[in-house]
Amino acid sequence: MADSKKATEPVTIEGGKISGIYEDNGQVAVFKGIPYARPPIEDLRWKPPLPVEQWDGVKAAKSFGPMALQLGIDTKTFFNGMVEGQGWGPIRTFCTKLLFVLIPMPRQDEDCLYLNIRTPALDKEAKLPVMLWIHGGAHTDGSGSDVPYNSNALVHKGVVVVTINYRLGLMGYFAHPELSRESEKGVSGNYGTMDQIAALCWVQDNIKAFGGDPDNVTIFGESAGGESVAHMMSSPLARGLFHKAIMQSPANGGQMIHLKQPFLSYKPLEELGKAFADRVVGPGENQLKDMRRIPAKKFYQILRQEMELNTFYPVIDGYVLEKSPFEIFFKGEQATVPLLVGSNADEGTLTYPMYKKLLSDLRNVAVELGKMPDLLREEFGEDADALFDLYPGLENGKEEAESSMYGDSIFGSKARFYAVQASKSGQPVYLYFFSRTPPSPKQTAGAFHASEVPFVHGKSNIILPLYEKDLELSRIMIDYWTQFAKTGNPNISPHPKWPLFDFEDQRYMELGAQTGEAPIARAAKYDILDRHLMRQIEKMKELRR
Repeated sequence: MADSKKATEPVTIEGGKISGIYEDNGQVAVFKGIPYARPPIEDLRWKPPLPVEQWDGVKAAKSFGPMALQLGIDTKTFFNGMVEGQGWGPIRTFCTKLLFVLIPMPRQDEDCLYLNIRTPALDKEAKLPVMLWIHGGAHTDGSGSDVPYNSNALVHKGVVVVTINYRLGLMGYFAHPELSRESEKGVSGNYGTMDQIAALCWVQDNIKAFGGDPDNVTIFGESAGGESVAHMMSSPLARGLFHKAIMQSPANGGQMIHLKQPFLSYKPLEELGKAFADRVVGPGENQLKDMRRIPAKKFYQILRQEMELNTFYPVIDGYVLEKSPFEIFFKGEQATVPLLVGSNADEGTLTYPMYKKLLSDLRNVAVELGKMPDLLREEFGEDADALFDLYPGLENGKEEAESSMYGDSIFGSKARFYAVQASKSGQPVYLYFFSRTPPSPKQTAGAFHASEVPFVHGKSNIILPLYEKDLELSRIMIDYWTQFAKTGNPNISPHPKWPLFDFEDQRYMELGAQTGEAPIARAAKYDILDRHLMRQIEKMKELRR
């Protein structure tokens, strides 16, 4: 058996040869920083990803590639809220925050299209299931090398794990009339989403060399990564590139932005891109040439000073995303693969204070202090009174009630919506509800947004520690997730039976202090929120008429 940290034999992939290192006493071969597309720099800035260029010799794949350029502001806010919500003492809280400040941040670069592979078998005939992770971070932050994903726990269950970087924010989702005219398809934006598709194509062409089965690929992700999984299931460009899907807390912040048409509070993305270019190079024609010459770091300096300009998210362009994933799922036009989907009990505790918007489709609407109840009555009509009854304090603007509704509106109800619509399409669907809370009696975070991530990846660390009971829950979840990747069904002995989701008799698997199937506790809340979503879907359909 190979020694830990010993280099692997060279592996031949498109582009050339690479070598990785062995970890866990030779049980896992790890390859970091593998280029899956050409660097999107200079004239390739804001263009679809292109295949890698050939290299000579053996490239050492022993360190992570640069993470995409990002703001980092939301990440810091979220992290501080998470630490403060654990209920730790002041010294531990302070030291943990200080550690986050002192740890060197990974290098950021416009040249960021790299992926990482962990495999238990470098055997072309192994045909192991593949799990490709799409990281979260609001489509503006994060990377495939983030600490919680730097783990071999899933791999030890007999799967190949791939994590990817993709272009984010301005570099990944900038749209502009000149870019659309330049495109053969007449569209712009969605470069980050096309990066994800390019990574899936790369896996199809290369994963066999790492022991993976290109005919058994599961995509999974959390938050913006979960939303990205919905995008992959919706995009015709990703069809056939994966065979199972896991959406963890699929966010829906950018599900209704159109490239050229306004919708509710959203301006068309081309218009927003033009406004940003006006700010950077001045109004006029032929802005694109100058925008491609300016160092990308200058863009981010401007964005950090003028955050209202930070409006770059996935867009409905009629090509990469023909319609909103909500409408795609409602009409049964998504990829009909087995689906595992779910949310956490307290999604809003850390995310609501960052955005202060109860409905993502109205995020650009300015609401005067104390006027939110009036807006909710206007939006929910005859459902408003029931909404206020279900969220006590909401009518009086209580933050706890608003946080609870935000979490259900953005994450919980949307996870169930996807489950219902996929079930109606005849797909095998498994719905979960993660309810584990920090053990301190003083904690305020609850089962916060992203709290399930270390459980799924089996990665305990000083920031997100897993205690003894947590480790048992993590083992159960890892078994469920990998069994689903292998078979399309998460059930595995000796763990509690996970019921197949039925849109008529709705039950989910609760993952928390107790693990087992249960009726959906918030069904009445989700029903009201879904009716509001259906009205938005009808408005989107009217927009295209």
